[in-house]
Amino acid sequence: MNLAFFFNKLNKIPLYLLLFLIPIFFLPFTQNVLDFPKQSLALILIFLSLIGWLGKKIFEGKLVLRENKIFYLSFSLIFLSLLFSCLFSLWPKASFWGLPLDVGDSFLTFFSFLILAFLIINSFEIKTEFLPLLFPLLLAGGICGIINIFQLYKIFPFPFDFTRISSFNTIGTTNSFAIFAVAILPLSLLLSFRAKSFLKIILGVITFVLFLNVILVNFKTAWISLIVGILVLFIFSFGNQKEKIKPSLVAFLMAGLILSIFFYFFPISLPGFPILPLEVSLNSSSEVYILKGTFSEGVKNIILGTGPGTFVFDYSQYRSPLLNQTLFWGTRFLKGNSTSLDWILTKGALGGISLLFLYFLIIYAVLKYLRKIEGKEDFFEIKLGLVAGILSLIVASFFYSFNFVLYFIFWFFVGGFLFYFSPKLIQINLSTPSKMIFANSILIIIIIFSLSLFFLQGQKYFAEMKYLKGVEASQAGNLTQALNYINRAGELNPSVDTYWRDLSQLYLAKTNLISQDPNLSLEEKRRLANLAIVDGAEAINRAIKEAPMNVANWNVRGFFYRNLIGIEGAGDLSLGSYQKATQLEPASPFAFGEKGRVYILIAQELSQKGQEPLRRENLDLAVEDLEAAIELKPDYAPAHYLLAVVYDQQGNLDQAISKLEETKIITPQDPGVAFQLGLLYWRSQQFEKAQEEFERAVNLNPDYSNAKYMLGLVYDKIGEKEKAKKEFEALAQLDPQNQEIKKILANLEKGLPALEGITLSQPPIQETPPEIQ
Repeated sequence: MNLAFFFNKLNKIPLYLLLFLIPIFFLPFTQNVLDFPKQSLALILIFLSLIGWLGKKIFEGKLVLRENKIFYLSFSLIFLSLLFSCLFSLWPKASFWGLPLDVGDSFLTFFSFLILAFLIINSFEIKTEFLPLLFPLLLAGGICGIINIFQLYKIFPFPFDFTRISSFNTIGTTNSFAIFAVAILPLSLLLSFRAKSFLKIILGVITFVLFLNVILVNFKTAWISLIVGILVLFIFSFGNQKEKIKPSLVAFLMAGLILSIFFYFFPISLPGFPILPLEVSLNSSSEVYILKGTFSEGVKNIILGTGPGTFVFDYSQYRSPLLNQTLFWGTRFLKGNSTSLDWILTKGALGGISLLFLYFLIIYAVLKYLRKIEGKEDFFEIKLGLVAGILSLIVASFFYSFNFVLYFIFWFFVGGFLFYFSPKLIQINLSTPSKMIFANSILIIIIIFSLSLFFLQGQKYFAEMKYLKGVEASQAGNLTQALNYINRAGELNPSVDTYWRDLSQLYLAKTNLISQDPNLSLEEKRRLANLAIVDGAEAINRAIKEAPMNVANWNVRGFFYRNLIGIEGAGDLSLGSYQKATQLEPASPFAFGEKGRVYILIAQELSQKGQEPLRRENLDLAVEDLEAAIELKPDYAPAHYLLAVVYDQQGNLDQAISKLEETKIITPQDPGVAFQLGLLYWRSQQFEKAQEEFERAVNLNPDYSNAKYMLGLVYDKIGEKEKAKKEFEALAQLDPQNQEIKKILANLEKGLPALEGITLSQPPIQETPPEIQ
């Protein structure tokens, strides 16, 4: 086997594997089980194919390219817009590699897809060679479709826990699967009518499976895309007078068109349809609002955007406060309403114009081709299927935000479209020594770059594996193992802020465990706790260093130092962190509420030190931030609760009760609010109301020991001794060594008040609001 033959196979085999594996491939070893493994696989196969293509050309001594200067220009514009947007991004590293949960929108992904399109255009000189590329894709689509149908009806073919939900499929969300099915459906349909014997049956089954998925998912954007695809098939089929269209195909198209129009205007769920989970996304007006805010920041954002993969930061910074009135006010969206708007927002006007220019060239080439149809067309079905597929994806891009697989299919279709619609070839002779040296140098550079890329991508993949193991260990309660795994993840890929952010919280948990360990001396506790605090502080500050624009890092930093109040400077560091969070996410009530909480804790510390003026000042500052949180979200229960705490600490017990009664209306199912309201009623000697709230708390959470304790005291106070005994006997079973409970039961047996001989210097229970984790 000579090297030319080897490079030829290296060029083509990875492309066949790509088309089959990308739709169906997933791995259970990372938090992103779909797109991250797909990206890793795609990078390996695309760059292997590129090495094979260039190596083949060098050994052949000539470079043969399909001539289409205007499309190559559009590719170059897209590449340059992505490059400059990445270089001047809010977070260049994430824009280059992609976020762990969204690698689809990254420079590396789009760069590899541009190479893929180039390889599809130029790897095959004979047009019949392209046909074998389609069958792996259609076969994979059929397999994915069968899997999706099983999943929708809760027949789970995979043993992994994350697959045991009806919304799981190997493409992405159920809606993205519908768009994927619509995109490849025209090719499958047309080839099934052209094929013969066994292949015809296989393609017919694939077509049926794909269309069934579209019906079952019943997504409006998929229907409008399918309408466009079917209309394209009609126009081209009847436009080609020499290529007779089969009546059976016309019947299929008519039926598909009628169904598409019906379900688009009447998206009803028919009997037997599965109940699909809701896919939540922004509406177009919300994204336009964010776009205006982003562009208002200056010329750089207008021209280059904020960088690939940075939509989540734009969303946090510029989203409308009106979203606080929805159920998903606390959700940070990684994507917007549509690919086109996302592209303009994150890649700027330069990126948006480059993409729209490509769309224009494709539509212009299609119309130009339509006018030229005269006689019998070679590969007419493939051309028609590619045109219908690519135009349906262009339409979908204005109404839906693409994931990795949809981008992959789009760029494959672009490559296939240009392969068939670029008949002219240009040949460059590489036989001269200077050209051969240059070509060999380029090949060596590509090989070195590819190997480096494979190594770095592998390192990042292993980091994600360690991180997921750390998360699983943390959920299982194995703190030491969780720390080891996530520390290792940070060492393998230090640029991911999530690792350091989570690591800081694990060190905080470790600090708490150390302080509660009865086997350690006081000096040992201090030493180990200080070490854990230092490590945790280093971790959260590393997260801030890697991604200072990520509001999540500042929120966790605020939380970290809030838990250390009592240590000098911790309160100020917490306040500073939450203040930065309010700047990065000004429409969210969360950071304002947490600032208020910190002021309350500082006021409590000052009270113990006897610094009354400063205590009152901090309580007043807490009121300001909590009222700001309520102004942003009037039904924000934590702010209402904390305001009640402030009023109580200011000596306004009636006002505190009034505020908690408002909170009760907002969150009637919250046992913590019921308990706190019961405590205030108890302190104001409104025992009947206290009884009602403590009973409500116990009904909402039967294992609520704190509420049972106070309920027992209330029963004792109102003379219901037997009921009081019952509550304290239940508590004694839960905590047999509790001497205070034993003393209370002894008092009740003697007919004495429950707290006879028991002195409580403060409320018996310290309650943590449910929103604190």
